[in-house]
Amino acid sequence: MNSYTTRFAILALAMSTTFISCKKDDPDPCENVTCLNGGTCSDGNCSCATGYEGSTCGTEVRGKFIGSYNGTLSCPGTNGTVLMTVTSSAAGITSVVFSDGVDTWVGTVSGSSVSIATQTISGGTTISGSGQLSGLLLSLNLNLSGNTCTYTGTKQ
Repeated sequence: MNSYTTRFAILALAMSTTFISCKKDDPDPCENVTCLNGGTCSDGNCSCATGYEGSTCGTEVRGKFIGSYNGTLSCPGTNGTVLMTVTSSAAGITSVVFSDGVDTWVGTVSGSSVSIATQTISGGTTISGSGQLSGLLLSLNLNLSGNTCTYTGTKQ
């Protein structure tokens, strides 16, 4: 083998070793994943920022609460049909506004639950409580100035 052939063989061997060693590792599982609204990707799945959910964090958690509910409000000595509306609040991505046609108050959504911090509504009445959304059924446990009331309504 002449020196030219030897050099060429060595160069060819070095190049093939280089190409083999440059083999791409496993692809990044987040390479083609876009997480919205401040979500971050880990192992190909989005972890959503507070207030968002869904595979790409594109859905507001409070969105499922927004709407009108036809139901019954039961308080000691009083029962009645109430059309409850729930709307978005400007107070933040997890805030909703409840309205029973007379009063409005604010709740904070987390998953399928809502909490209502103590606040004053008409006539100096205080309201607080919690609730749950299960499918189209909204259930609220309310404290109205010391009286325990419940509301159960179906989303229209």
